[in-house]
Amino acid sequence: MSVVTDTMSVVTALACMTLSDWGQHGTAMAPQSARIREWLGEEPYLFATASMKQYKDRASLDRSIVDHIAAPPTKLSVVEIQRLDELLPHDVALQRAITVLRPNEEEDCDLVAELVHDGRLQKLFVMVHHEKYAIRVWLDAMGALNLHAGVAAERVNPVLLAAAEAIQREEYNGLKSGRGKDAIVQLVRAFAAHGHPADPELWARAYFAVGGSFRHAATISELVSEVRRGVRHRVKPAYRDDVYDVLLAQSAEEGESEARSDGR
Repeated sequence: MSVVTDTMSVVTALACMTLSDWGQHGTAMAPQSARIREWLGEEPYLFATASMKQYKDRASLDRSIVDHIAAPPTKLSVVEIQRLDELLPHDVALQRAITVLRPNEEEDCDLVAELVHDGRLQKLFVMVHHEKYAIRVWLDAMGALNLHAGVAAERVNPVLLAAAEAIQREEYNGLKSGRGKDAIVQLVRAFAAHGHPADPELWARAYFAVGGSFRHAATISELVSEVRRGVRHRVKPAYRDDVYDVLLAQSAEEGESEARSDGR
């Protein structure tokens, strides 16, 4: 019987590992799988794969991962990632740990993020296919524990979070053109002038940290990359020239307010 808890108070415990750190050229699967099992806790284990058809293939990489983490006679279940939405209740969180295997498609990544933001998962481990994939950036933004390194990524700078929230407010007409694009380009330029590099991952991580979608994060990464390469975008001013100072002051005020509410 599955154990569930009210979603209102749930903060999902997150952990991850990249495929290369797990395998290390075929030398580390056993000890790394043991580390993953230790974090997951007691069986039965639940795994989610992008495609059951591919999973059932004898050469399936996902199947190999599962066989190492949960070798027979371990009790386990395997479902497609997209089925998690229908299998998991919307008003309660499953306390049983779930392992999502190498998510990469936008709809799969967005669903994983939605389940976490909605408090429907108590404990989630993600096997990341490649460190450059967007899901790894999202995991870092969410403070996931890297089981190989034993640490989580540093928290996003509060002023970058304020900028990401400003971008998020422009999503209604999209971010590839118009005011959305204007906002991104102006903010990236303004922040670069104050020591925050035009780094696609840095900006995507900030955007994920405020709940942004994978689709819009890809657009942000693309535009930031173009700014870094020196592409001359013709944009209309979306903010005042001192937008960095305004957002810096705003983030400082919010930090002080949070500290007071926490009794610090």
